[in-house]
Amino acid sequence: MSASLPSVLAVLLPHLRINAKERYRQAYSRVGLTVLLSWALGLIGRLDLIPLWLTASLSVQALEFVAVRPFAKGGLPKHHLAARVVLMLASMLSMAVVHAGAALIFWRSGQPPLMALAVMVLIGGALNNVVSGVDSRPLFYLGFTPYAIGLAATPFLMPQATRGQGAILAVSVGFMILALHTIWMRMHHQRRALFAAREEADRRRVQTEEALSERTAMAAIVSHELRTPLSAIVAGAQLIRGGASPVQTQATANLIFDAGQLMTGLLTDMLDQAKIEARAMSLEERDFDVLGAIRDATRFWTANVKAKGLALRDPPGEQPSIWVRGDPFRLRQILNNLLSNAIKFTERGVIEVRLTGETVGDAKVRVVIEVEDNGPGISPEAMDRLFTPYAQASQETARTYGGTGLGLTVSRQLARLMGGDLEACPAAARGAVFRLTLVLPIGREEAAPRSADEGPALAPSVGDLRVLAVDDHEINRRTLALVLEPLGVTLTTAPDGNEALERLEAQAFDVVLMDVNMPGLDGREATRRLRAGKGRNHDIPVIGFSAGVAADEVEACRAAGMTDWLAKPLDIAALYAALDRARAG
Repeated sequence: MSASLPSVLAVLLPHLRINAKERYRQAYSRVGLTVLLSWALGLIGRLDLIPLWLTASLSVQALEFVAVRPFAKGGLPKHHLAARVVLMLASMLSMAVVHAGAALIFWRSGQPPLMALAVMVLIGGALNNVVSGVDSRPLFYLGFTPYAIGLAATPFLMPQATRGQGAILAVSVGFMILALHTIWMRMHHQRRALFAAREEADRRRVQTEEALSERTAMAAIVSHELRTPLSAIVAGAQLIRGGASPVQTQATANLIFDAGQLMTGLLTDMLDQAKIEARAMSLEERDFDVLGAIRDATRFWTANVKAKGLALRDPPGEQPSIWVRGDPFRLRQILNNLLSNAIKFTERGVIEVRLTGETVGDAKVRVVIEVEDNGPGISPEAMDRLFTPYAQASQETARTYGGTGLGLTVSRQLARLMGGDLEACPAAARGAVFRLTLVLPIGREEAAPRSADEGPALAPSVGDLRVLAVDDHEINRRTLALVLEPLGVTLTTAPDGNEALERLEAQAFDVVLMDVNMPGLDGREATRRLRAGKGRNHDIPVIGFSAGVAADEVEACRAAGMTDWLAKPLDIAALYAALDRARAG
């Protein structure tokens, strides 16, 4: 008994308070029933049973009142809970047994009014337990069963004069018990569905409140982080416009470029986080060298490391390449985030990147990349928030180093999408170690892998090109003019797809720079209409220009008839390379 009591309590406790409140409210009606049945005993001449009935009825009612009151008034009692639960269950059973037994005594009298009263007591008691026990199957059956047994016994306890009608009564009683049970089942399921819907609504409300809180915090953080590079860009532009010296102009240009790179990284992290949350992130699959990707990433950060007086240690030169099949762009994105963090948090010393690989399973390789910094380290409390979006390790960290906390979150999610994970732990002496583990298919080695940093000549010979630039933002059109007109390019601009088609119909061009997302007629539809026509420019190169970098978005541009594609924000080297390809085509 003691071994099963905790499990019984676990089942009953959530429903005891509701059941107790319902039974507590019925106390006055039960006292009235006691008086009614006492009067009925007097009518049938059983005055001798009245004292016994009053004693039994009032005793079980007093017992139930004492048992249910703590649950009905104060919730769950704090002391002797198990004993109080047993007392409440015993009072419920006693109440049902006493009233069902009294009803059978009236039934045996043979007097139709008293027999009708007996049936009403039995059915009323059963219905009372349908209502009070609607939340709990055990509580319902505990109170309902004595009344059901009483109803089932009536055909066998009929007076001698009416015994021939027992079969009809038995069938009727069976239907009545079944109907009462069916009513309880429906009410029980509806009640459960109501509570489930209420819990779901509460859960969604909490989620919405948390999401709004997170979005508010995100807006504040992103606003702060965007204002920093924007301040640099605006201040730098004002210096240049004011006629800064050549030396100052060069430094200002570097400042503006760095601020732009910072903004681009922040926007990329935000877009990737949104795609991952929407389960819309797609990964590329191609063969690449992990060691080469690491060296490309470290080469990108060399200038930042030197400027801060740090040392960046690559994997040793004699380490062999590890060829895998996966997404090199996303791997470099993770590495860039890890190296950026390491440089940001390290004031002096060495940042080390380590690579190990081992063959596992069938044609797969486990790649482990570790980035160890020499920063202040990570406390155990901060470790719990390290991979939470828009959460820094501490307020002091946020004030000192800035950032949104998105980079590590996106990096871990990308690692998991690639079939691996990203973890952090304290370094042996000082700082932290970020460990990226991936299990990828073994790739096919290429004869001469091309470095990701290689690019076309910075200023190709494009002075004889006639270019139509289509973009709904004037800033973007002015930017293209600033970049291309000094090279001698004949540049024409259009603010939307309709005007672009008019200009393409009126004069000849060599290439079109087409913004993809524009109000009204967007870039893809404008390109489709250009290709469908028979005008002089229907087959010229069209270079898509968009902030959308997902593979499906790029493929949609090509399906519309675009021959090339550029990502926003504008990369001058990539623009020159695209113009070179257009000329060659």
